[in-house]
Amino acid sequence: MTDSDAASQLSIEGGAPTILRVPAATDRLALVRGLVETALYIDDWALDDVIDAKVAVDEICSQIISAAAEDSSIEITLHLSPQGVIGEVRGELLGDVTLKQSTFGWRIVQTVTDTHTISYEDPRPGAGNRGVVIRFSKFRG
Repeated sequence: MTDSDAASQLSIEGGAPTILRVPAATDRLALVRGLVETALYIDDWALDDVIDAKVAVDEICSQIISAAAEDSSIEITLHLSPQGVIGEVRGELLGDVTLKQSTFGWRIVQTVTDTHTISYEDPRPGAGNRGVVIRFSKFRG
C-alpha cells in the first residue's frame, strides 16, 4: 500500500484541524509534544498510539529544527478522525539542505507511522531558504 493509498483511507471531512505554530527552536519541542498528546487524549486515543504519534512528531520537528533557517518557525497541523490522524509539519530550511532519511530518528518515524512523505519547495528568490513539508498518518490501534 502506498502512502497516498493508506492516507486516503482516513476520513477527515468536517473536522477542524488542530494547528500550532512555534519558533523553530528546541526549547519549543515541549509545546509540540503537549499539543499532540493533549489532542489525541481528548480524542480518546490509546496510550501506545499517543506515544507513537508524539514520538513521530517530535522527531520530525527535531529534524526540521536542526536544519532550520534563522528566525523561522514550524507549523504542526493535525487532522483527527475516528480512524486515525493525518499530520503535517511545515518548516523552512537553510539553502539546499535535505533531511537525512537514513538516521536512526527517521527510522523511528518510519516505524511508528503508517505513512510518511517529505516534499521540498523551490528556494525563495533572494532568500536562499526553502520550505519543507512532512506529512504522516497514524491509524488508531
